[in-house]
Amino acid sequence: MVTCRQQGLDTLITLEPNRSATRQQTLLFVLLVSAVTLSVALFWAFFGAWLVLPFAGLEIAVLTYVALRVSRSTYRMQVIRVGLDAVEVEEGEFFPVRKWRFLRPNTHVNVLAARTPMDSIGLHLQDGLQSLEVGAFLNQGDRLKARDALQASGLMLCNEHWWRS
Repeated sequence: MVTCRQQGLDTLITLEPNRSATRQQTLLFVLLVSAVTLSVALFWAFFGAWLVLPFAGLEIAVLTYVALRVSRSTYRMQVIRVGLDAVEVEEGEFFPVRKWRFLRPNTHVNVLAARTPMDSIGLHLQDGLQSLEVGAFLNQGDRLKARDALQASGLMLCNEHWWRS
């Protein structure tokens, strides 16, 4: 999801992955699948196939771990502040953890073309000293919106295949 808003003279561009389930919905899903798995395992353990119980527990543990990791990664966010003299990028999951600062006159967005029809374009902020990929967690449609938002904020776009339209 890409949102763009003005804050004084600065432009704030917020990049977030699409989230199809909230944390509570993910926990409800894990609880439902765990209850079904545990009830089937207990049924078979009651009839003497007790070896099913450790594997059911392992299945529940792996499902819980993967579901919570995926849910946590959907809260990743990048906030790009395009000002008159600098471009600042803050990144984190629930609060900013990393921060980059690019000098505005030297900063441009390098747009990397998709290698195959299934790939997405790449967006890199560059200023000659450092390079940062932005929106790596976005789908193709949101990356195009992010590219347009960065261009609308006044940053210059450079295409690696400049000879193509």
